Amino acid sequence: MIHIDWNPVAHLGPLPINWYGLGWVTAFPVGGALARRWAARDKIAASRVEDLVVWILIGSVLGARLYYVAQNNLAEYLREPWRILAIWEGGLAFFGGLFGGILAAWLYIRRAGLEFARVADLFAPAIPIGAAIGRMPCGLDGMDYGTPTSLPWGVVYDNPASYAPNDGIPRHPDQFYELVGDFLIAAVLIRLRPRLPPGATFLLYLVLFGAFRFVLFFVRGNVAGVALGLKNAQWTALAIVAVAMPLLMMRLRHVHRTRAAA
Repeated sequence: MIHIDWNPVAHLGPLPINWYGLGWVTAFPVGGALARRWAARDKIAASRVEDLVVWILIGSVLGARLYYVAQNNLAEYLREPWRILAIWEGGLAFFGGLFGGILAAWLYIRRAGLEFARVADLFAPAIPIGAAIGRMPCGLDGMDYGTPTSLPWGVVYDNPASYAPNDGIPRHPDQFYELVGDFLIAAVLIRLRPRLPPGATFLLYLVLFGAFRFVLFFVRGNVAGVALGLKNAQWTALAIVAVAMPLLMMRLRHVHRTRAAA
């Protein structure tokens, strides 16, 4: 059993520091720096990458917030619409951030006259690395806590300010499962990217992450099932895999046929 006594909000003098927000603020520059480094090999201007990171940041925050609001007491938010913008109250959903970031990236790439497949492949390994960084404070704060477990690495949150229940019950450290999974997915993408056709690395990320999250949410404890015992994020993950997997297979098959004909 692992005990975590961590206050989600620290203070630098009178200035409060939200560790969760700080984690995600760190994730975007790190992901952007990696993409900028890899862009040099693909002859994509660093300035383009820097501009795109800003677009992705804005799109991700908006998407994550709107996705969260749509899933949680939408009627209440509509009665008090100004609360939709109150992200400091908490409430960002990763899948919404992913969709918002992809849409923002597509809009910028189209405007800049770049090739979406090449740029998406460039960012594909950076996405799980950035997500893993964001999961570090998430796990310490007790956000997105897991279901109860008797496993020896079960986590008990002792701090009264923790976002997880302060009940002494060991829970799956699902945030750290996701952290490890994100790094493993990034390692696979980095290794395979030179061998894959344009667009395939990004599609592979969607397939791997969608499948991983589907399994992970069986031990996510802060959300309830919506249909057939599955949670909203699991249905979203299934939809992502159902779309990305055929596209990935088609792209790989097309390249195989082209090489065979040559």
